[in-house]
Amino acid sequence: MNSFVSHVVPLSVAFALAASGAGRSERCAAVDNLACVDPLIGTEGSGSEYGGMMPYAGVPFGSFQMVPMTRLNRVGQLSFNQADDTLIGFILTRQPAIWMGDWGEVRIPVEPAKIEEAKYTPYFGMVKAGGRAFEYTATAHAAWLRGDLNDVRLLDGYNANIDDENLGRQLPNFRGWRCVKRVEGGMQIGVSLISLEQARRNLAAEIGGKTFDTVVSETNAEWEKYFSRIEIDAPEDVKTVFYTGLYHTLLCPRQIDEEGRYYSAFDDSVHGGTMYSCYSLWDTYRAEHPWLALVAPERVDGMMQSLLEMYREGGWLPKWPNPGYTGIMVGAPAEIVLEEAMVKGFVGFDHCLAREAIRKNRTVPQKFDTERRWRDREEYGDCPETRAGLTSYLKRGYVACDETDESVSRTLDFSLADRNKAYTNLWCASARLFLPRRADGSFDAYAKRAYTECSRETAVWCVPHDPEGLAALIGGNAAAIKRLDSFFEMYFWRPERGNKSIHGNEPSHHIAYLYNRFGSPEKTQQRVHEILTLAYSTNRKGFDGNEDCGQMSAWYIFSALGFYPLDPASGCYEIGSPIVRGAKLYLGAPYAPATLEIRVRNYAPGRWRVRRALLNGVELEDWRVRHACLVKGGVLEFEMFAPAQ
Repeated sequence: MNSFVSHVVPLSVAFALAASGAGRSERCAAVDNLACVDPLIGTEGSGSEYGGMMPYAGVPFGSFQMVPMTRLNRVGQLSFNQADDTLIGFILTRQPAIWMGDWGEVRIPVEPAKIEEAKYTPYFGMVKAGGRAFEYTATAHAAWLRGDLNDVRLLDGYNANIDDENLGRQLPNFRGWRCVKRVEGGMQIGVSLISLEQARRNLAAEIGGKTFDTVVSETNAEWEKYFSRIEIDAPEDVKTVFYTGLYHTLLCPRQIDEEGRYYSAFDDSVHGGTMYSCYSLWDTYRAEHPWLALVAPERVDGMMQSLLEMYREGGWLPKWPNPGYTGIMVGAPAEIVLEEAMVKGFVGFDHCLAREAIRKNRTVPQKFDTERRWRDREEYGDCPETRAGLTSYLKRGYVACDETDESVSRTLDFSLADRNKAYTNLWCASARLFLPRRADGSFDAYAKRAYTECSRETAVWCVPHDPEGLAALIGGNAAAIKRLDSFFEMYFWRPERGNKSIHGNEPSHHIAYLYNRFGSPEKTQQRVHEILTLAYSTNRKGFDGNEDCGQMSAWYIFSALGFYPLDPASGCYEIGSPIVRGAKLYLGAPYAPATLEIRVRNYAPGRWRVRRALLNGVELEDWRVRHACLVKGGVLEFEMFAPAQ
């Protein structure tokens, strides 16, 4: 049915690209890298059984992207699914993940027709259906759709309908504005969260006076800027998954400010400054944000300051802003992300305000904290999401299961964010598990809704900030290694929702790297290689589990390069097992310009064992490397050998 053709642009655009000002070698590398992207990876499936992606066309971190519609979207369903064969329209969508709602979207319905041909890239798309051909592209706040649109009725100045249900609370001032300009052979659409006049200004600034080909060329150049920053030498299937993953990691968070102003869903007001939204923080603190610190470091300060503006405007740091508080997920991920940025030397956001916000979220319980169960997605009017169960945690050192839902996961996540040993308070020595515990101190192994997206066997390993302390609970390193072996053999690769593994749920993402800290790096290498090769694919399903705003792909990118942030706020990476032959990462502001080269000696397909790893000739004997050392550049070298040797 639908075909995928990367780098499909009009001939005039190709000439414009060739004439651009970038250096030829850098430009050619970016073009080649971008050509590896397959936007259809992760687009076919249902629920949690696939990547939960769409072939988004737009710019990196755009306030929306444009997507062909094959179905109506809602929480749990996206606008496009590769299994469908009928085009029903196009949508300017902000839906960041399959289990999160859209907001301020613009739908462009067309007469339903069977899809005959389709071509997708990150910056341009073409769909033929029912004998009609459509081409489209999008900028940060505007879009252009070409084709036979005589049956489409969108009026200039239309005030888009907004689904307040997805905002977490009623917002009387929130409106999504769009203006439509008819042009020969199609329409241009400007979008704003501020006003109709701002929508018109956005359209004029980003598309006005330009040709369609010029807009495609400029949008493409935005992607090439990032795709020129990382080059890998790898088998074709690895390159496809890697660079498609890079594309996924550059979609969110969304930058929603418009000409220096933004609408805040936290106080229903317009403010000056930069604003990012759509943070799946409980997922993305693990690898997505650490990856952006390397590939898009110039954006990190703005992302961190955005979280602080949310705190200033809403009173608390959020967990899943979309665009306001949503009451989804647990823990204290915004605190971890802010702490990581400070540890890694980012100074372009307000550190004093960050410490104030972290302190408040850490020490001030939410209103009615002891009176509500705080179930997932449950709305509580003027009570935003924060550390549910904090009263119990501060009093007892754990969240009581008879008072608050998801008590075990909350306790473990709070302990991680606070970098303390509160996790030990839920360790049941007789069961050798982290179990739910009541307010009276007794364990309740059968308490319902105690874990978040994991089983109690997975929860054993959710202590990435203190693996030495965890090993001591289990009985020492040897006992921890044996227990971890059993986990992978009995639980990790069990079938789950049609997937091959439990890798689709983020609490498992760091676990393979714990072997390093237990003194068995060869087992980290083995398990990482297994996940890289078995849990990811170039097919339309993509990988085990939903993408979750880039987290699944960020895990793959880091692991393919040979290192991973076991504990992001530590400022260190664990050494794993690369599946690339080599790579170059070009670092820039706010870091001093530098190149990190990755060399893989004795590479062979399927060879995962690392004899030793060296940074600039110095062996990494503890199998970890500091972020501060990596960003100075140089050579990270892996010496591989066959496991049988």
